[in-house]
Amino acid sequence: MGSQRSLLKSVSPGTAGRRHYCKGNKKHVIVKGDRILVIKIERDRFHYCLDCAGKFIATARTNLAELETELQATS
Repeated sequence: MGSQRSLLKSVSPGTAGRRHYCKGNKKHVIVKGDRILVIKIERDRFHYCLDCAGKFIATARTNLAELETELQATS
């Protein structure tokens, strides 16, 4: 049996190293030292503030639950 893979391989928590804007909402300012959600897509890293990260995670949780339900219904 092969090893299990993670769907969340490119998502991790992080700490902002400098001041910049959230990728989810340009009105949200992230300052140095803030906790952030980092999403790596190919060579790019996108930073999200905690407010946007919470929404992002909630949406992902809903989508994963729907996918799991769909997969269980077909088996």
